[in-house]
Amino acid sequence: MTGLEGPFGALLLLGAAVVFWISAVNARDRARELARHFCKRQGWQLLDQTVALSSLRPIRTKEGLRWQRRYRFDFSPEGTGRRRGELTLTGGRMIRVWGELEDGGRLIEPE
Repeated sequence: MTGLEGPFGALLLLGAAVVFWISAVNARDRARELARHFCKRQGWQLLDQTVALSSLRPIRTKEGLRWQRRYRFDFSPEGTGRRRGELTLTGGRMIRVWGELEDGGRLIEPE
């Protein structure tokens, strides 16, 4: 018996889950704010309830192992219609954000 099978192990696992959940909520809020600023700079309207996690993976950076999260969002360039965008965060830092243009291209902003 290693000692992690009992109540201590359960508390440790629960604590790790809570820390991960809080990190995920903070990252989603940051992604929503960054998407809002990106859309505002372009004169677009972010459709708030559309910021959603599309992928999550661990990656190695200079600072060590970090979570890379990609969020998709929708926006309206002229008040009607919908277009798609995507934002990539590594740790809490924005790496890239893009929005679909009318001609099918993408407006991309690196960090």
